[in-house]
Amino acid sequence: MGQSYHFRNIITGEYVENLWEYLNPINWENIYPENFEYNNLIGVLNRSEAKPVVGEFIPIYRGMKWDDTSKKVLDPTYIPKRFNADMSVLLEAVSAFFKQYEGKKIGVQLSGGLDSSIVIGLLKYFKIPFYLVGMSTTRYEFRTERHVQQLLREWAVESVLLDYESYLPLSDLQEVPKHQHPDLLVNNYSSNRAMALECKKLGVEVLLTGEGGDNLFADAISMKPEHCTWIPQSFGDTWLPEMVYSPCGVELVPFYEDKGILDAIYNLRIGQNEDNAKLWAREYFKEFIPQELVNFTYCADFWGIYISGLQKVIPEIKVLFEKSFEITQNKYFSQKAINELLSQDLLNAKKDIYQKIEARIALAVWINSLNK
Repeated sequence: MGQSYHFRNIITGEYVENLWEYLNPINWENIYPENFEYNNLIGVLNRSEAKPVVGEFIPIYRGMKWDDTSKKVLDPTYIPKRFNADMSVLLEAVSAFFKQYEGKKIGVQLSGGLDSSIVIGLLKYFKIPFYLVGMSTTRYEFRTERHVQQLLREWAVESVLLDYESYLPLSDLQEVPKHQHPDLLVNNYSSNRAMALECKKLGVEVLLTGEGGDNLFADAISMKPEHCTWIPQSFGDTWLPEMVYSPCGVELVPFYEDKGILDAIYNLRIGQNEDNAKLWAREYFKEFIPQELVNFTYCADFWGIYISGLQKVIPEIKVLFEKSFEITQNKYFSQKAINELLSQDLLNAKKDIYQKIEARIALAVWINSLNK
């Protein structure tokens, strides 16, 4: 799988395939850490408003468009086709999606959550052999996911569950490969690298994910297709497929990004209000998933896992920050700035604090990767 994005100069509109030439040698005065932090705070659904981090260049990801007149990025929402839908229509769309991977070994990321469990249940319904790879932990807050994982393992040809405690968030940051643009997903490198290697051992060629399920099953659905809020090109990421899974011969595919599936779900849910508990999906897919997912609702809580990961690597990230300051001489990585950042109460669960920490770590990892 090749690079699925390019870059544009927001001043001139210049198209650039990649930034490697610009980065060799790099002018650190043209790196804007505050912009990277800002981009993380506004989130992926607002990435069309992102500010340049490297020079005047911004990444244009698959599905995004460049407006040369306004010199702005557009991240268009999907406009579903309108038709009468029922279960047979949905199953036809799902069948067409699976058919494109006929002859390939299919895997699914096994999280124990509803969205990926539906994908697994549909593969079982169509009698398509599949493999399961995921992370598991004995932590109390993951007791429901762990139980569902054990139930679903029985449906697979073979399954591998890795111990999350060995691949906590922010682990193995020094091992992150050289990459041309900073990306927040470096913070999840360790667990995804481990899963990619397991896929390689199993011979899995396509790994399906449940990304996008939150949007399809929880968002309010307008009666007018042109008012649909879904941005399916944002369901999957670009960094992990390119830097982690592709080198292992694995294509990472968000199941819910498929247009046929998008259209079917839109028409099945049309006019529905926001459904954060995904009650409609639990009932509609009850014949395909474990009854625990039908009768009970729960929300995955990754907060403890993340805190453990951060606490464990604080000495390492301090070194990364020190090296980043030596390389760039940017006060963003100064001892004073880092002390202020890490002296906050890291157990208070405030999202904005962690978003800033994540951004600074990811940027430091990128800077150090360029100087290996």
